[in-house]
Amino acid sequence: MSDYADRIDPDTYANDPIVAIYRDDPAGGFCVPERVFWRLSHVAKGYELHLLPLLGGSDPVRLNRPMIQTLIDELCFVADRLNDPVVELWVAQLLKAAQTALWQPGDTHLTVEGE
Repeated sequence: MSDYADRIDPDTYANDPIVAIYRDDPAGGFCVPERVFWRLSHVAKGYELHLLPLLGGSDPVRLNRPMIQTLIDELCFVADRLNDPVVELWVAQLLKAAQTALWQPGDTHLTVEGE
């Protein structure tokens, strides 16, 4: 067993600081362990993607409808390139949250904010 096997165990990230993704209230949002979010962000940066590398800092970033669609596209692109069960687990949940926001009528948004 590899010294790095814990990197693909979701329990490893249970006590991580979080990156929150929410519509109106951070308490009702979805949380991703910070190290998992950074993994996504760093891979996206390596592929010169535009949105994902800019997210996850302590300043909240409010995403409008076109930006939410870009987030979905970039998450799918990054996840397709990795053989990582932790990424797959969290991307599936992130995609669900983003797609749910897109289904909302009118002026929809998502906020992404790290600790």
